[in-house]
Amino acid sequence: MFFFGWGYLLYVALPIMVLSFLASSWVKRTYQRYSQVRNSSGQTGVDVARRILSGAGLDDVTIQVIDGELSDNYDPKTKTLNLSREVALGTSVAAEAVVAHEIGHAQQDRQGYFAMRWRSDLVPAANLGSQAGPIIVIAGLFLSVFTRTNFGFYVALVGLALFAAAVVFQLITTPVELNASRRALRLLTDNGAIYPEEQEGARRMLRAAAFTYWVALFGAILTLLYYASLVLGNRRSN
Repeated sequence: MFFFGWGYLLYVALPIMVLSFLASSWVKRTYQRYSQVRNSSGQTGVDVARRILSGAGLDDVTIQVIDGELSDNYDPKTKTLNLSREVALGTSVAAEAVVAHEIGHAQQDRQGYFAMRWRSDLVPAANLGSQAGPIIVIAGLFLSVFTRTNFGFYVALVGLALFAAAVVFQLITTPVELNASRRALRLLTDNGAIYPEEQEGARRMLRAAAFTYWVALFGAILTLLYYASLVLGNRRSN
């Protein structure tokens, strides 16, 4: 039995790598395109953020400039909107879209959006599952081969359950991110932070980002199915 055989490379690793590459390329290409398109208001990302936060009644959210490219995020624990330097200081349509998406998460947090709460609660289990799950699955499979007992099968099932928690996390993350993108366009429009001729560019930015969430979910499910096929297939062979 080979854990990383041709089946894994052909049916799991390769599709995930190809789709991840396409998603990453789409996001970077779209971001680079619209980061060169100056917004009509001439406002920086920080200016847009302040305008939207004030208009949406999110005055308790603080803005912080951080390093990294497309490292922007909202931290619900500290109520902090973390903006990468390029987005924070940029006056582009891309910067507007990124800022609004992250403020969409701040709005979710304020309104107690149920899926966001579930995702936050699942973070510890998801981190444990993504790191320890595959290792425990492999350990269980090897125990099944060398001991020829049911003990290895049950160990592998524990690993499978742990990794499933990471998949559930991704399953919840996808609608959370898509909802934040929908909120982003509404926040930009309702607060007069974007002109009509800029909306299509912002929409394309958010659409490209949405594809990455779908790819991540697809990859997680595909990997879980592969692990399950190994565990159950090994059970039948024993």
